[in-house]
Amino acid sequence: MPTTRPDPRVGPSDSCTQPRLRADAQANLERILCSAREVFGAHGLDATLADVARHAGVGVGTVYRRFASKDELIQALFDSRCAEIESLAATSLEIPDAWEGLVHYLEAISLRMADSRGFGDLLMDARFTSDAFTRARSSITRSTAALVDHAKQEGTLRSDFEISDIPLLMHTIKLSQNLTGDDAPEAYRRVLGFIIDGLRASRTTHRELPVPALTTEQLDRVMHRYGTSPDGPC
Repeated sequence: MPTTRPDPRVGPSDSCTQPRLRADAQANLERILCSAREVFGAHGLDATLADVARHAGVGVGTVYRRFASKDELIQALFDSRCAEIESLAATSLEIPDAWEGLVHYLEAISLRMADSRGFGDLLMDARFTSDAFTRARSSITRSTAALVDHAKQEGTLRSDFEISDIPLLMHTIKLSQNLTGDDAPEAYRRVLGFIIDGLRASRTTHRELPVPALTTEQLDRVMHRYGTSPDGPC
């Protein structure tokens, strides 16, 4: 009987439902944080505090009264996202089959990156080097390392795979998401499928890919958008 894994699409909610407002200041803070998650999620971390203020319907001065800089606002969002990732890792570690737990974790993280450009930026953007960011990333690394070690001890993950390979794989997923964009928003799942097959210690068959390959029309749109020929470099 196959191991049942949690659906990677089910996890901590990213919704921005407003809580009951206790005061104008609290209402503004909640509105700013909600808007920041939506703005950074749609446009990445290059969005400005002015963009966040405009989306929240408040003056940019209101944002600066709460957060001295964009990095401070991003840190507030990252704190909650770090806790979310650690929760995902804990859930994945509870899956009896260590391989299935690792796969669930990779799928869940990739899905969140697809849903939010800012989420991927938060995980991998080297511009954020404060002590708080360093501690958060170290915590995520420890949680991920436990999953990797568990699968290696089980013998299902190839023995030469290291925790430092995870960011490289996630960058590959993020690049595929950025490349295909709205033309094929789930195409990254094929890339992830190929990656997961390559991580197995041994196999007699390959996993079924969750989505079809790009059509010729989709590939043309994607490549032309980036000024690249689908047949290779000019």
